[in-house]
Amino acid sequence: EVLAYEYMEKKEGAVDAPYPYQKLDPATTMERAYAGYFNIGNCCRGAADAIIGQLGDVAGYPWNQVPVNAFANGGTGYGVGSLCGALGGAVLAIGLACTPEDAQKLTGELFKWYTSTDLPIYQPDAKLVLTTSKTVNCLDSVTEFMNESGFAMGDPERKARCAGLTGDVARKTVELLNAHYNL
Repeated sequence: EVLAYEYMEKKEGAVDAPYPYQKLDPATTMERAYAGYFNIGNCCRGAADAIIGQLGDVAGYPWNQVPVNAFANGGTGYGVGSLCGALGGAVLAIGLACTPEDAQKLTGELFKWYTSTDLPIYQPDAKLVLTTSKTVNCLDSVTEFMNESGFAMGDPERKARCAGLTGDVARKTVELLNAHYNL
């Protein structure tokens, strides 16, 4: 049985994706994501701020209308170890910047990179073991790192690892977006 639902027309002036994208510097994005992990809290907010927040700063409207605090629930794999929060923040940025078809393609590329790359590449504060997660899930990714490194969940080294990974994910995302828009 199909349920009927009457959709309201979009309000005049409402913005629809894709938002106009502007080239971002991958290194700046990576550094902002790493700092955001610690300064504004967690991987999802860090990645979202590095991409969406930065676009709000440099491109303005409509990017500056997306509240980065809306990404607070993405940390620790949305609280249950599911999708890596850094990926969650990044894929929403992709969804805002691209058509649905292109967003799906870029998200697939980002996830393939994540599950085939030794991370974290960005390690400004510690020299950590690199691990490759077999899945895009936080629990799998963090457990693999903890098993290889011997660090526990609350250790500063594990936090530095997730901050570095957040930087890596944000950097890769803007590299994909920049290439997609030939910037």
